[in-house]
Amino acid sequence: MPESYNHLHFKSVGSTNDLCRDECKKQLKPALITADKQTAGRGRNQKKWESPQGNISFSYGFFSEKPHPALSLLAGLKTTIAIEKVFDKYVKLKWPNDLIFESKKIGGILVETENFENKFLVVIGIGINLKVNPNEPHWGDLDESISNEEKKLVFIQELASEVSKLENYSDENWQSDWMTNCAHMNSKIKIASSSEDLFFQGIDHTGAALLKNTNGEIITYQESSLRVLDLY
Repeated sequence: MPESYNHLHFKSVGSTNDLCRDECKKQLKPALITADKQTAGRGRNQKKWESPQGNISFSYGFFSEKPHPALSLLAGLKTTIAIEKVFDKYVKLKWPNDLIFESKKIGGILVETENFENKFLVVIGIGINLKVNPNEPHWGDLDESISNEEKKLVFIQELASEVSKLENYSDENWQSDWMTNCAHMNSKIKIASSSEDLFFQGIDHTGAALLKNTNGEIITYQESSLRVLDLY
């Protein structure tokens, strides 16, 4: 069973991931940090993550002897479960860390790890647009009220319950579950390192993408994000 955790909520913070990391080191136990707004949120590859007032900014941190190699994908899968339970909405996944609703990005995952006192300190950051989304055409939201604080708290508790299961995770069916929830199985995709047409075939046990080229060869890809031509 996962350890109990400290939950701290803020109206506004710089980065929930940074605060979560500090809280874990201070208390030497799992921590949950949530905020109504982030002013210095970040995504993969140090991209700025916009977190307008009223949306969900969530970071859960824990210590692990050997973190699962596909934590980002697993966290996305756990997030879709929590969203369906609380909001009754079916969210899809885009490799490696995007949350998709009605063909638009409504959130994302950032997993950060570091060595700390002979263990790994893992922080899983999750951002979700409830109603307010950045002014970009491929962004969307869940179309949920940002003023229903009771429902937001229920969701945060459910999300923490799901994500905390990743502290010691051994489900052998997770790849199949992730691919069932994938928004772009068999879709044509593009990657930065190649100009050829590739097709998304799924993931391996580490979470790496499996891509098929026009010769039928399977390529293992885990360098960065990819562009799905019929998604965004």
